[in-house]
Amino acid sequence: MKKLIIFYIGFLCICLSAIAKQTLERPRGEHFFTYSQYPPFADRPVDVHYYIPSQGDIKQMPIVFVFEGGDRGYRYLLDGWKEEAERKGFMLFIPHFDLKSYPLADYQEVGVMNAAHTVANAPEKITPVLVDKLFEYVRQFTGSMRKGYMIYGHSAGGQFVQRFMLFHDSPYVEKAIISSPGWYTFPDLAQTYPYGTAGIPYISSEQIKKYLSKPIILQLALGDTIRESFLRKTPEAEQQGRNRMERGRSFWLYIHQLAASRGWECHWRKIEEYGIGHEAVPMGKQAVPLLTTDSLRVLFIGNSYTFFNRLPLQVQSLASSCGKKISVRQVANPGWYLRQHAANTQTLEAIREGGWDYMVMQEQSKAPTREKEWVKKNVFHPAAQLDSLRRLYAPKGKSVCYMTWGRNNDTYEGMQQQLTENYLEMADVLDAYCAPVGEAWRRVRRECPSLQLYNSDGSHPSPAGSYLAACVFYAIFFGEPFSSDYYAGLPSETALYLQRIAQEVVLANLVLWNRNQSKQPAGVTASFYPDPKFDRETPTLSKPYGSGLASVDEIKDYLQQLVVRSPGLAYMENIGVTKQGRTIPVLYLGTPDKKKVRVWIQAALHGNEPAGAEAVCMLVRYLLCEKEGRELLNHIAVALVPIANVDGYAIQQRRSADGYDLNRDQSKLEDAVTLLLKQSYQQWNPDVALDIHEYTPLRREFNLLRGVPTANAADVLFLPTGHLNAPLALRTLSEELFRREAEVVLNSAGYASGFYFTPRVADGSLVLVKGAKSPQSSSTFQALTGAVSLFVEIRGIGLGPECYARRSECGFLVARQTLVTAAQHRASIKRKIEQARKRTLKATEPIYVTFTSDTVRHVVSFIDYEANELFKTELPTLDAMQVTPQLVRTRPKAYLLDALCTEAVCKLRALGVHIEQVTRVQKAKVERYKVTRLYRAEKEWEGIHPVNVETDVYEDNVELPIGSWLVPLAQPLGNLVATLLEPESVCGFVNFCVIPAEEGKGLFVSRLIK
Repeated sequence: MKKLIIFYIGFLCICLSAIAKQTLERPRGEHFFTYSQYPPFADRPVDVHYYIPSQGDIKQMPIVFVFEGGDRGYRYLLDGWKEEAERKGFMLFIPHFDLKSYPLADYQEVGVMNAAHTVANAPEKITPVLVDKLFEYVRQFTGSMRKGYMIYGHSAGGQFVQRFMLFHDSPYVEKAIISSPGWYTFPDLAQTYPYGTAGIPYISSEQIKKYLSKPIILQLALGDTIRESFLRKTPEAEQQGRNRMERGRSFWLYIHQLAASRGWECHWRKIEEYGIGHEAVPMGKQAVPLLTTDSLRVLFIGNSYTFFNRLPLQVQSLASSCGKKISVRQVANPGWYLRQHAANTQTLEAIREGGWDYMVMQEQSKAPTREKEWVKKNVFHPAAQLDSLRRLYAPKGKSVCYMTWGRNNDTYEGMQQQLTENYLEMADVLDAYCAPVGEAWRRVRRECPSLQLYNSDGSHPSPAGSYLAACVFYAIFFGEPFSSDYYAGLPSETALYLQRIAQEVVLANLVLWNRNQSKQPAGVTASFYPDPKFDRETPTLSKPYGSGLASVDEIKDYLQQLVVRSPGLAYMENIGVTKQGRTIPVLYLGTPDKKKVRVWIQAALHGNEPAGAEAVCMLVRYLLCEKEGRELLNHIAVALVPIANVDGYAIQQRRSADGYDLNRDQSKLEDAVTLLLKQSYQQWNPDVALDIHEYTPLRREFNLLRGVPTANAADVLFLPTGHLNAPLALRTLSEELFRREAEVVLNSAGYASGFYFTPRVADGSLVLVKGAKSPQSSSTFQALTGAVSLFVEIRGIGLGPECYARRSECGFLVARQTLVTAAQHRASIKRKIEQARKRTLKATEPIYVTFTSDTVRHVVSFIDYEANELFKTELPTLDAMQVTPQLVRTRPKAYLLDALCTEAVCKLRALGVHIEQVTRVQKAKVERYKVTRLYRAEKEWEGIHPVNVETDVYEDNVELPIGSWLVPLAQPLGNLVATLLEPESVCGFVNFCVIPAEEGKGLFVSRLIK
């Protein structure tokens, strides 16, 4: 018996292997198979003719089913379509439904009812279900991993596809094209089948709604107007129109009127092909790109500002060079107004084609600059008419208002400001995007006046002007950074500059252009966060409405002007150049000496947190231009980094150009910008360090509180460090002196403050994590270097330009008070810092390797966005300011690094750590680490898979190898060194893979005891 079982198992394995081999070796080219496995149709087998391209991965190839016309001929379809399949790389399948087995009732009418239209068939017995089964079989015998397929049918095949999609909810069909059917079944519950859906028990309003939302394209031929003898001419069919073209348009109009009357979305598209009659193969060839290309569809409506230099095609070419696909169409006539387009048949028919992802509307160049009431009636109203039609025929799309530019004469500034304000208002009224081409022009005119954006008439765009517009549209459409080698005939330097300007103008102000929505309701802003009233002279706050954030260059120019006006008090230097070629400025104010407190202030370490940069500008102006500020400089010296992440700030992107979160790179040191900042920081050697950030007030975790959108209410949150290796005296100064005095100032100005926390959800409940204890964040890093560390978060991410003056003033007040506190308490601060430094140099303190936060209760203020209400609640909090040590080790004299640890050595030296190389053999007693457990994160994070280890430590007498490295702890940065080099340390060098680790083995780092 056992032998028999083994025989059967072996036989089964051989069979399965043969099947697998057959699947993998399915021949390419033209073939056919017969399918009869689906029981309801087993007595009517279907021959399926197919073509598999000679090249490409069969498992990933798209799958297209094409259905025959009324002649049930597959040969000419296969010959025509297989060329396209080979060229485009898709598998083609043509089921042959022979006329005898599948008469009209089962093919064109898809078997919904019997031939007499008296009995409805069960849903599982209609012909479209058989096609789904064919697809399942195709996946099996080709080994395809595709989850869906596309369908196309012309003439009788078009009828099949039209009713397929109406009567069957396929879980597989990704896209369907209905091409030139002779007549239609309308989704009309009042009209009897086959011209309507009355009498079909499973067709309801909900089913029809779903039908209209499906990804379907109606393809018509403008030349398909002949009334052949075989065209159906029943009274019901004649009501649909006299020919296929008329009937298609009639059906198209009906479904959109139905959708509008019911408030449903209709996602269909209509394509009308020129120069083609009732021809299956030419129509099929036109349909292939529609099936195989998922392109963004953009309709441009405008005048010569749109068609000059073939702007839409430039946008298309720019996108193609970046790996994106855009199909464009334009309706643009010289000098036209939008009100002319709103009454123009060609424009309206273009919109009714449907399926537009974007509809760009460009008004006559001077129209938006006229008096307000005229603009509302003659600009906003026709734009709203066009937008309403777009919403009906392309409900998933978006309208885009094309902000144009002022004329090149002495009226430019006034005209541009009117254009900016009115296009922004139009976008707001229509809930449309605004493409700020005019603002990009304003930026170029200011920065590079020699670059000619205008044609010789001072109105129309030059090639450079149109290219800049194309770059703006790309940025608005895709909302992401780009780099293109398509220059439209311009010099590469010019084209790359225009690309950069377009990205900075658009991406730095996505909320302003309505591309992203502000996450705070206007009522909440008005009730709780009004902007303060003061003279707005800093770069962003002094700009006219609609101009967006100040650029990096505008901020540097502003600060340089202040420095020039204050000789002897300040100077500015660039500490390095970023990946994208921008310089990082640092300002130095006051003359440092031993009695002065040295302060380091940095902002915009995250590029999408701009208010800190504005706050620094306000602070520099205060220190250099006001009497109280100048007096402060008698007692302090300050280094200021207004924009630490200049590449990220330029496009309001959190990360650097290399993709690193710079506030998670403090101990990993992967980004060149981090190293530049750290070197500058160590050279300044601050006593006090302040890092200004912004936080996201609206978090989905907060919805657990009331079940509605809820946001943190505080204007400013303080993030102190609780890391036990940071000197206690300095942590106490930060908490009990600097923070408290800053809060007094904030509260007196009407701003609420509190502790920063991140929310977590545990067992369905909200838990807060308060404070910092990781060296990857500047809050802890600064403290480990021996500075009094301050870190603030201002309520701002997600608000765009909302509350910008308020946010900037909050940052300014904290920064100013930090300097005031430092000046007023300079003697005690210097004394305590020196005492802490001496304790560090003694190298006798224990090393706290790991510790856990204690759980406490913490009261937090929130804003209920729906009720527009402030409320407080007490929540469990993991408090990093109250921690319990877990792993504690004695402090060694030094750490010994293997000669191979050059990366670790380079990074430590970049931080200012003193390191000695062993040049002669020495005997020593060390403590070695052995990794007993290792967990490597599966998910990659910033190019690494972080490692957590547990180790055993054991003593060993060794000879120090020549070429190895000694890192003594009796140095000012000893606390930082210990934290980075202990293997279990969170965010240390082992954790971040700077020093490699392997379970069961030793490490390339050990502890020198003697």
